[in-house]
Amino acid sequence: MGSCLGSSGKADLPHDQREGGMQIAGSVAVITGAARGLGRGFAEVLLARGAKVCVADIDKEAGSATVEELQAKYNPDNVIFVDCDVTNDESFKGVWEAAVERLGPVSLLINNAGIGNEQNWQKTIDVNLGGCMRGTLLGLEKMGVNKSGAGGVVVNISSITGLKAAPLGPIYASTKHAIVGLTRSLGSEFHLKYSGVKVQALCPSLVKTDLLTNSAKTAFSPEVAAAMANLAASIKDMSTETVAEALVKLLEEGRNGACLVVAAGVEPFYVDAPIPS
Repeated sequence: MGSCLGSSGKADLPHDQREGGMQIAGSVAVITGAARGLGRGFAEVLLARGAKVCVADIDKEAGSATVEELQAKYNPDNVIFVDCDVTNDESFKGVWEAAVERLGPVSLLINNAGIGNEQNWQKTIDVNLGGCMRGTLLGLEKMGVNKSGAGGVVVNISSITGLKAAPLGPIYASTKHAIVGLTRSLGSEFHLKYSGVKVQALCPSLVKTDLLTNSAKTAFSPEVAAAMANLAASIKDMSTETVAEALVKLLEEGRNGACLVVAAGVEPFYVDAPIPS
């Protein structure tokens, strides 16, 4: 793998061509929050396309069970579990090191871990934004061609609430807005030309996962909790598989700094920043 800049000053990217998308087959991915829900869906879709996957999660029991099931379906050598606390630098670094040692050089990081606790705003910020920030910076450090890496891709899992107002989840939405800002800012030509690392965001609408159920238990207020109960009953059904397929689209189309929205009943679509940089 090349790790130097060409004469044009642009990064040489074997896995992620600057003008194209990522080659998923043969890549090695680290996915946080992958024991269940969307994270597990991302792991499945990547394994099915020939990638190797490190399932990282703070829930050791659920993570181990998930990997055991995935190993039975795919090559056992292609998927591992490593426990991870995304709020801890050393824990995150340990996941990366384990993935490299057991699977090979990492070329894709998916920052998926997240919570929706409106009553503990500090924890929600630490996990959602802090986890993405910590992971993105680690990805740049490990994959950047300016750091002797070979380039790669970081995908931050934001939300449609990161692109619009969300009265029922103001703390959660704030973290997701910040993730969009982080992605667009680091996913710029300026950073790509020296790091060789693309930074992208996937912005799903509501999916009926454990995150939604748990969020209702820690709602912003009793009034919000009541409104969320009504909302849950009216949500259009969107499967984790639908979101996972949108991830593939994002990776294969390879738009640096892009925010791809995936919602029930419509084709995934990109949303550009309202004011160009």
